[in-house]
Amino acid sequence: MSPAAFPRAAGLASVLALVLAPVTVQAAAAVCPDAATVQAARVVEFQTMMMGVAVRCRHVGVPINDHLDGMNSVRRTIFAEANDRVAGFLRGLDTKPAPGPAPLVDAAGPPAPATPAKSAPGSARKAPPRTAATPALAPKPAVKISRRTDPYDRYLTMIGNQYGGGATTLQRCKAFDAIVVALGDKTNTDRLLTMVSSSLVQATLLEAIVNCPARKK
Repeated sequence: MSPAAFPRAAGLASVLALVLAPVTVQAAAAVCPDAATVQAARVVEFQTMMMGVAVRCRHVGVPINDHLDGMNSVRRTIFAEANDRVAGFLRGLDTKPAPGPAPLVDAAGPPAPATPAKSAPGSARKAPPRTAATPALAPKPAVKISRRTDPYDRYLTMIGNQYGGGATTLQRCKAFDAIVVALGDKTNTDRLLTMVSSSLVQATLLEAIVNCPARKK
């Protein structure tokens, strides 16, 4: 299906119906993402879904990958904002308050002792022993998040596994390709991406892994 032949409005619903696949989630828990974060997760998961679809559809002769770069370029801002929002949510789940600052220590040393009483005539006066200043405690360096422990990287891996398989037919691949082509069209607004991602990712993997119910659109 060529970009010129892609349906602008009414036909989009029928195209989405060909590739719609709901996801089952688990029961509710304490910490759940808000509506904006869930929508961001739909965008993130849709983008990852398209990467997997492009690989599978290449084997049936549909070059989705040729159009994927265009979609990612035109929608780079909304994709970046969605990834940042989901990453912030996941990394904030296990965040603990930082320890308080180290107590201030006078680098000049302890205060001088009180003036001693006058010694008897003829006796030697001894100066009080100097005490070394206690160095201030240096702040601990920030812990660097590794790819193995970063909850966002683990989430992306789970998305890849979730959407890495699925039915691969010529009809479905052409429908996916039409969607990617439309999203790479600069005359379409980001609202189209919101609509498509909401239709294809009705229940996000983000909600499932934090044990929350899927939000209704």
